Amino acid sequence: MRLVENLLHNFPHRIWYEVFTLYPTGQTLHFGPLWTYMIAITSLILGAGSPTLELTQTVGAYFPGIFGALIVFPIYFIGRDVFDKRVGLLAAFMIAVMPGQILSRSIMGFTDHHAGEVFFSALFLMFFIMAVKSVKGKDISLNDIQNKNWNKLKPHAVISIFAGIAFGLYILQWSNGVFYGGIVAIFIVLQYIINHMRGRSVEGLCMVSFITFLFAFPLVVFFVDPLNRFSAGRYSYLHILITLGSAIFFLVLALLSIKMREKNIEKIYYPLTIAGIYALGLITAKLFVPSVFSSFQTFFTIFQSREGGGLTIAEAQPPTHQMIFGYASYPNNFYGSYPGIFEFVSTYYIALLAMVAIGALLIFRKWEPEKAMFLIWCFTMFALTTGQNRWFYYYSVNVALLSAFIGIGILDIAGLKDISSRFRNQVSTPRSLQEFLTSDLTRHILSALVVAIVIMVVFLPNFNVASRSTAGGTIGSDYYQWHESLTWMRYNTPDPGLDFDAIYDRPPAGETFQYPDTAYGVMSWWDYGHVITYFAHRIPNANPFQAGIGGGANHAPGASTFFTAQSEEAADEVLWNLGVNDKPGSRYIVSNAYMAYAILDIMGVWDEHDGGDYRMWAVISGQEQPIFKQYWYTSMEGRLHIFDGDGLKHYRLVHESQANPNTRGGSEEKRCKALYNMLYDGNLQVEDTGYVKIFEFLDGATITGKASDGTIVKISNSIMTNQGRLFTYTQTATVENGTYSFVVPYSTLGPIQNETNFDTRPTGPYTITAGDVSKTVDVAEQDVLDGGTVTINLE
Repeated sequence: MRLVENLLHNFPHRIWYEVFTLYPTGQTLHFGPLWTYMIAITSLILGAGSPTLELTQTVGAYFPGIFGALIVFPIYFIGRDVFDKRVGLLAAFMIAVMPGQILSRSIMGFTDHHAGEVFFSALFLMFFIMAVKSVKGKDISLNDIQNKNWNKLKPHAVISIFAGIAFGLYILQWSNGVFYGGIVAIFIVLQYIINHMRGRSVEGLCMVSFITFLFAFPLVVFFVDPLNRFSAGRYSYLHILITLGSAIFFLVLALLSIKMREKNIEKIYYPLTIAGIYALGLITAKLFVPSVFSSFQTFFTIFQSREGGGLTIAEAQPPTHQMIFGYASYPNNFYGSYPGIFEFVSTYYIALLAMVAIGALLIFRKWEPEKAMFLIWCFTMFALTTGQNRWFYYYSVNVALLSAFIGIGILDIAGLKDISSRFRNQVSTPRSLQEFLTSDLTRHILSALVVAIVIMVVFLPNFNVASRSTAGGTIGSDYYQWHESLTWMRYNTPDPGLDFDAIYDRPPAGETFQYPDTAYGVMSWWDYGHVITYFAHRIPNANPFQAGIGGGANHAPGASTFFTAQSEEAADEVLWNLGVNDKPGSRYIVSNAYMAYAILDIMGVWDEHDGGDYRMWAVISGQEQPIFKQYWYTSMEGRLHIFDGDGLKHYRLVHESQANPNTRGGSEEKRCKALYNMLYDGNLQVEDTGYVKIFEFLDGATITGKASDGTIVKISNSIMTNQGRLFTYTQTATVENGTYSFVVPYSTLGPIQNETNFDTRPTGPYTITAGDVSKTVDVAEQDVLDGGTVTINLE
């Protein structure tokens, strides 16, 4: 929606380089333009050229639901053209009630690109399969073009054009969608070889393939940025190579087949020649255009599961239900109620059976190109799911089609190919056991039992899962706390000096965006980068593109290294290492209870820590529960969120949201604090505090003075939050050489203009105690911001 609203402000221009994320570098965006433009243009039409923000957001909320519903149409036609109308109807019905990721990503309010991806990819395959089937067995040759036999070619060409347009739209929906070109290319080359080896013409398939890929090219080329070189994830020369380059390649292979047949060259040389062309192309790319070779290598990474911190991303995990850090690999997350294969219940295994059955039919009965294309598509999507479960929202359409094929097949085997006519016939009541066993009524009863079994095995489990998949709706359980806190940040922190509605040019290759001195970053876990951009109009240091996380073998500065730092000094160093313009990389830190009480060990794994250093598991009252270790509490996230920054020198709490004990993380707060008091002799107040907390990183004011050597000096203040919660801030120091010194982050005299308008503040001056001597002292905001010094002697 950030992209949509900015597009409406600058129509028809869209953001391609986002300066309101990943401070201090900014980031090029890989999001396809189609989804953004469709929502924006619809809003413009409905708003008569001047849509309100409310209208735009309403349109955006409806889009995933609309496209999720539209998916049934290409699924029906794929099922009809690959099998028959009954399979198409049943598959359309099944995808309409399919649970799991396809459901959760296509409900109202989930305004991301996923529902559009599934729709346009299915639309592409629908038209392409139609086109392939239309030329099957037809006497089509390239001479028909030369002879201008347009009436003969027109039906096939029109469908192929639609296939090309759908392919282009799919790529514009998702830049990585070029990999679908690879799926189709596998089929095309395989079918070329089969046709050639059987002495059949490849020219009909050549026409379909050439037109399909050629007509995708003009849609894509408009968005290609030369700075992206051969990137698969951003519109680049690779997208030209996959569209226009593939069209030419398929034409060359067809001409090669024609010439070899004319010259009566041994058929076996055709596949060998194709293999040689592929090998030569790869070797040439490896030696002379390594960026192209690297791009093709990245295609295979989509089959691989993540490692290290990447394995903690719910949608990137392989489809297992093993335990990771004590939580199931796919725990209670937004994308679905069941991990991996359990999204489909029985249909997961039915789909596997269907692929085997279709493969057997192709090999042992009859080779049909449309079924071969369908099987290659299904198998590829299944293979993708074995690496990362995010692919299940794609694979859902394959499961629906494959399960429908098996369901209709069972009915056919049972003799129920035309159920309605059987039940319309007059049925007489049998008068004996023998007559009953051979009567139409008995056959009807058995038929009904078969139908009932199909319904119970294929459909009913999906209804049960689907009813739970979106029980919580699309609003996250912590939405209101985040919205309130980030809206407060927008209006109560200094403006970063950038126009939120403007479009900024991408810097030259090898350079980063030059931020003004007034700009600053906001440190939070990467999950929350986009909401910081959208609601707060501020610049996160990390975002859901998995950028800015840091860590790894080199412990690069970033969110993981900051939040898991075991000392304030180490955390400070991370922020300064991220800095530019002689300033630290972050001015504010935003934390929530999910970070503090649920995923600290996951943050550690990103920085290559051992997750077992953070917590262990024990069975308490018959349930396995986490026991937080000291490492958990001494991390920077623990010091900030659990202890409210007590004792820290450069971090102060400036705002907190309401508590939310009814969400993951928030529900663990009291138990985590009680465990600390019990295991580590703490005195934390066992209460629910702000779910979202905002801290400010600053120089801090130095309070110093003279006191007797060896005396222990204590400074304290009562801090009142904007929620009316009271906690105590304290530090202690030992006098050395007759001098004590504290650096404190809170000012006692209130905020000043053009700086943080904090609403969490001390209730009065600091109290400093040394032995029997006790004094109070105020600290001005400017001293806290500039590192000023306040002197007060305790002699």
